[in-house]
Amino acid sequence: MEVFVPHLKDRNIYLDEIICFSDCNFIFSDFNSYKNTYKIVNIHFPEAIFNWIVPTDEQLNDLEQKILDWKKHSKIIYTLNDIKSHYDEENKFADLFRLVQKHADGVIHLGNYSLEKYKHLFSVNCQHTVIYHPLYDSLIADFAIADFQEKFQLNLKDKYVVSVIGDIRSMEEVKLIFKVFNKIPHKNKFLIVPNMFVFMKLPKFFPYRFRNIYRRVEEFLFCFPLRKEQYFFNFKFIDYNYMVDLVKNSSLVVIPRLKNLNSGNLYLGLSFDKPMIIPKVGNLTETADYFNFPLLDLQKKNYEEVIDAAMALDQKAFFKTKEYLEKKDKFKASTIAAQYDAFFYQLINN
Repeated sequence: MEVFVPHLKDRNIYLDEIICFSDCNFIFSDFNSYKNTYKIVNIHFPEAIFNWIVPTDEQLNDLEQKILDWKKHSKIIYTLNDIKSHYDEENKFADLFRLVQKHADGVIHLGNYSLEKYKHLFSVNCQHTVIYHPLYDSLIADFAIADFQEKFQLNLKDKYVVSVIGDIRSMEEVKLIFKVFNKIPHKNKFLIVPNMFVFMKLPKFFPYRFRNIYRRVEEFLFCFPLRKEQYFFNFKFIDYNYMVDLVKNSSLVVIPRLKNLNSGNLYLGLSFDKPMIIPKVGNLTETADYFNFPLLDLQKKNYEEVIDAAMALDQKAFFKTKEYLEKKDKFKASTIAAQYDAFFYQLINN
């Protein structure tokens, strides 16, 4: 069966994990490239339909007409990665998200929190299921690794490495990272954030040659009172070859998400059996509870308690226990792919 995804593939390879084991043929292309032979249209990121540019009313009307045509031959399935755009503080994509919600025939939630909280946004005839984010199985075992320390000229020997993978999307996330790092009771700790301050857009009038200077000023202002020898920040997405090396050599992974429904970083940490600082938000809570991971309650501010509990997991050999390893099977990419296929066939056969 052909599954049409009406946007380009996201650089996060989580869907590749599913495609690898799925019996379906996933086709990524511009939404104008739809064919009547496609049985499923699977939307993951509504903003990506228009290349992350806010659509005009005319474009939205055009898309709605196309979706109505699609529904004559296909089922529209929305994988609910989040309820709104990550970087859209002014909520300019809201009409686009509502359009997808209005016409979805089925919704894949990445946890029960999402299902219970947002089911009412969809039509009464829309079918819902919970299918979790897969582990990053392709990054384990024989994946080609490049030396992160060599690339960025770092010496992490004997350091307690605290890494934060993924884009940092707000000042609140920055503050959370610093608060966690400052409370870690380790004398030789080192913080690595490969994609820091992405949310802070450089002024358009700023000459390109001064951008590094501007970023150094940003870094100084926001990182004080950290010492330079305590951290490394970069400003762009790093290749998976380097990211895998970084995660493998990390002592602790911090997930700084405050408002998101989901985070692939949790499943990245699971893939490599890493202690994590996980905030009590969205669907993250359900998976953390399943593994008995400590949760950071942002209301109670239980930082010390959670940090101590997370650091103790390695000391207790938690990640080698039979119970933990058996629980991980629930999130294997092959298991998740089979659930996607089953839901697709369920909808087209109804």
